[in-house]
Amino acid sequence: MDEFFISLPTAKKYIGMTADEVTAMNERNAYKKRRTIFDDYLNIIYKMLRDKVSPEIIISYIVRKGYAGNPNTLQTKIQRIAKNNFNINLIRDWGYKFDYPNNVLVFKRSEVLRYIATKNPKIKRDENIGKHIDIIKEKYKIVELLENIYNDFYETIMGKDPNKLEIFIDQYEFSVIKGFIDGIKIDIISVKNAISSELSSGFVEGNNNKFKLIKRILYGRAKLSTLFKKCYLAFKFGLDDFNISQFTK
Repeated sequence: MDEFFISLPTAKKYIGMTADEVTAMNERNAYKKRRTIFDDYLNIIYKMLRDKVSPEIIISYIVRKGYAGNPNTLQTKIQRIAKNNFNINLIRDWGYKFDYPNNVLVFKRSEVLRYIATKNPKIKRDENIGKHIDIIKEKYKIVELLENIYNDFYETIMGKDPNKLEIFIDQYEFSVIKGFIDGIKIDIISVKNAISSELSSGFVEGNNNKFKLIKRILYGRAKLSTLFKKCYLAFKFGLDDFNISQFTK
């Protein structure tokens, strides 16, 4: 098996084959080729690369001819054809570049969501988004809706009355967060307990997340004893009785 670089299950499979199955292996399977979005443009790409046309012109010409797919995919396709057939190595991101005029402000959706979801006064919110948040809400009504939903949920979960959770569910059960509401309904008892109880599992969940992160970092590269020392060190470091020498033994 080592000689032919095959595994034990594969070897058993070949040994157990009938004479007809062995003979059938000599016949080449005719797989139906799936049509792709590039089929109408392959001849053009090959011909233009053969004629040493600039790749930037090729990608522009293909788009002009009606290509409606992902520009990244088209760029990758031309790169592979150029390398495999014409020994041309193209740098990354040569085909196109998205850019905005200097007088245009660009805000990512994640930045807007972070702005409306920030409640901790110690965390500074983006001042540029704050200056334009009213315009953003007017243009995109979903932003204002999500802010209202988040505020209602924040007041509910941080309050002391678990019955308000039922009001929140009834209000948004058939809204854009229906999936989120369904998740709350499945585990509603635990959510209500989190509202009414002074106790929290946040400390335990945070430590579990820390343990799992350390385990992923060391996976396959450390023995159990080293993993224990790494986890122990992560929680012991900073305490008054901490001594690094105990980990060198």
